[in-house]
Amino acid sequence: MKELFVFRHGETDWNAEGRFQGHSNIPLNEKGRGQARELAARFGLPPYRGLDVILSSDLDRAHETASIVAAQLGVIVYTDAALREAHLGDAQGLTYEQIQGRFGVQLFDQWRSDHPQDADISYPNGETGNAILLRVFSALEEFCLKTPCEKIGISSHGGVIRRVMQKLRPPGSSPVRIPNTVIYRIHFDPASRHWSLPEGQF
Repeated sequence: MKELFVFRHGETDWNAEGRFQGHSNIPLNEKGRGQARELAARFGLPPYRGLDVILSSDLDRAHETASIVAAQLGVIVYTDAALREAHLGDAQGLTYEQIQGRFGVQLFDQWRSDHPQDADISYPNGETGNAILLRVFSALEEFCLKTPCEKIGISSHGGVIRRVMQKLRPPGSSPVRIPNTVIYRIHFDPASRHWSLPEGQF
């Protein structure tokens, strides 16, 4: 059984401003770097102790967070563009209020929805929820199947983590919290290729 510790990057200036980043390559700010150092300390304690390797999004904010953690733990960081944040098309760089004003509250709500009928919703020129899940889970499965490591850190983004947890939690579950540097655990069984959540996480 592979145990994955999926974590969000530290804060950026756009996070602080409430701007949707998507594929925009916004670096960590100083607060975000401090958060990454605190995250590294958390990975030295149970139940996270013993991380073997980290797989990161190639965007700077996720990769720098992963690198700070990896330096503390003495592990290698691999990168995969498939773990990038959702591509938000014409919504990238806008605030919540600007998105709702330009594209409407209904589209804003549908984009964040976990209802199956909303899985193909996207912002203009952006990526759908189904497309995000396909690329992310394909990348995670490929990495899990080829690495001998059993405890794997995954450095990614808020929108990606939200989609992953929506898929694995029971239908109708309340949305998970996704502050900067949050950690969630997920399990992957290489024999059955089945994904699951550990008991007692929520």
